[in-house]
Amino acid sequence: MPEIAGRIYVPKTYPVQTDRDLVVQTIRTGIESAGARVIFSSFPEQAVAPMYVGAEDGAGRRYGLMVYPFTTTRRETRNRPKGERRTQIRFGDPTRERDEANPIARDVAGVDVTLVLAVDPENDFIVGLDPMIYEDLPMGISVYYSDRHVELAAESDWAVWERTKAGGTRRESWEGLETLVGFRPHRILDFARFEAKASALGLSPDLRHRLAEEFVEPEDEPHHLEEFFGVDAATILGIIDDNFRLGIAVRGGVAEHHLAAALDADDAVLAAEPIDEDGQPDFDVEVADGTSMTVECKTASKDRYANGDFKVEIQKTRDSGAGRKYTYDQFDVIAACLFSATGLWEFRYRWTKDLEAWDKDPGRIKAVHRIDETWARSIGELFD
Repeated sequence: MPEIAGRIYVPKTYPVQTDRDLVVQTIRTGIESAGARVIFSSFPEQAVAPMYVGAEDGAGRRYGLMVYPFTTTRRETRNRPKGERRTQIRFGDPTRERDEANPIARDVAGVDVTLVLAVDPENDFIVGLDPMIYEDLPMGISVYYSDRHVELAAESDWAVWERTKAGGTRRESWEGLETLVGFRPHRILDFARFEAKASALGLSPDLRHRLAEEFVEPEDEPHHLEEFFGVDAATILGIIDDNFRLGIAVRGGVAEHHLAAALDADDAVLAAEPIDEDGQPDFDVEVADGTSMTVECKTASKDRYANGDFKVEIQKTRDSGAGRKYTYDQFDVIAACLFSATGLWEFRYRWTKDLEAWDKDPGRIKAVHRIDETWARSIGELFD
């Protein structure tokens, strides 16, 4: 079992070249620029990735950072967009590693936080990737962003944006929406605090986007969950306590709580019972004419299409390959929560049978859908 800085939860290590020192130095300098100090660094004594960094800020708070650092370059390339910046997910020879499982390290105790970082030492900029999406490192793929995204961080040294990530062709990998956070190195501990919360809650890309926006202005203390979710602490604890699927319940539990209230207020609904079973839809609903249906709750993206339509990702987070895609018989209605996009706990509904199919398997639902005027605003409207 590999061991980094005494941490035995690391499933796999990769040898790295000493030229990675520029990337690591950018991280170290960022910590020091934040008024903190580096207590320990596993690199270069252990010339492997991931790298462990221990830090302490001016308030005496300690940080344990398990870092997967990748190098970003900005080079003008023929037939590629101008101002493009590219990061390749690789350690050593990706052709040797890309067909193997490459799980990242996670501290199950939640003491250390795992960071997957694209670091540009030449331009002094870092992009934080979502560890949930890169939990099995897709060796050899490239992640792109542009000068425009760096410019978004001009005012606060922090920027948040979303992109649609295509699945891999050689190996199945994440397909759907991805939230990226770009920042100047001196804000790396702000990012660590953000990532600790986002990873602990298992936030989907849309909620990750909204939480990242709460960190635009640096604060001494993270925002409280009551303010973020729009409910009090007792309600949040009640949701967690009542739903044993803790890993995914916290991510969607608050949206489900508000959906339960919306269903209760819907005149067409006689009863709505939550289904607390792994792999099952979120609600069993009975409507006025005696019809029963199952309802699955998903949260819409923060970003909209150019014409203002919302978008929602409808797929499983914890699965692989085709298994991420729902089949049409798994639930009857999708309820899309618009909170991330509007700041309001409102929903749009659609019959599952009317959702577009995945192009690789017509029996499964595709990942990302457009929420337009054809989506209903209530369960009752589905029957109009």
